[in-house]
Amino acid sequence: MRDLHNQVAVRHTLAPATHTTTATGASVDRRGFESVDHAVTLGASGDTLSPSVSITLKLEHSHDGSGWEAATDADALGPTLGAAGAFAEIDDPAEDGTTYRVGYVGGRRYSRVVAEFSGVHASGTPLAALALLGHAHMRPV
Repeated sequence: MRDLHNQVAVRHTLAPATHTTTATGASVDRRGFESVDHAVTLGASGDTLSPSVSITLKLEHSHDGSGWEAATDADALGPTLGAAGAFAEIDDPAEDGTTYRVGYVGGRRYSRVVAEFSGVHASGTPLAALALLGHAHMRPV
């Protein structure tokens, strides 16, 4: 089958909104799927991003959907994870208005993304997050 539509499930994990403080995406339950990819898309920030006014995107995972820990580099596909599961650091105006992705390949059932805001974000940055679940046990999804 060449059809992707019936192969991938999409979950909205962070509603589109302009954020000024840390935003935690909804947990994604991988039950019934073998893979998950998280995508976070940012609009143009209303604040001047810099090393002191930044957004860090992090990947977290959990066995039960309640006790969350930072994912490690071995748990992810795509960018190398930094401290506390960071897969993107947006600290320059040229870095907003972009979509950032990270795949979760760890052994835990639940994963989520967190957009952590550092510094004063008076106007905020529009962002949203989706999870794409693939390799479904039962198709079509």
